[in-house]
Amino acid sequence: MTQQYIVGQFSVLLAEMEPVAGEWQATVRDLRRKVETSPLPMLPRLAGEAVVLIDRVCWVALEEGDAAGFRRAAETGASLRDFTANAGLVP
Repeated sequence: MTQQYIVGQFSVLLAEMEPVAGEWQATVRDLRRKVETSPLPMLPRLAGEAVVLIDRVCWVALEEGDAAGFRRAAETGASLRDFTANAGLVP
């Protein structure tokens, strides 16, 4: 995968989190901006932050009984995890 593809796809996956994140929309937007502007060696740390964030979103949806919100967040989280693993951004 090219560096541009990795950054672009990572950004797209974070964009998918924006409607899911609710109260974390600003955090997701900031993380997305960091992904788009940071040097490539920073991406593994940012991938870790993204996985932790989507995990929190999933838990909050469960705690609130929001089954649809949980499903959307879990699907986005699974896509994010698969991509970051395949791109070599997480161990």
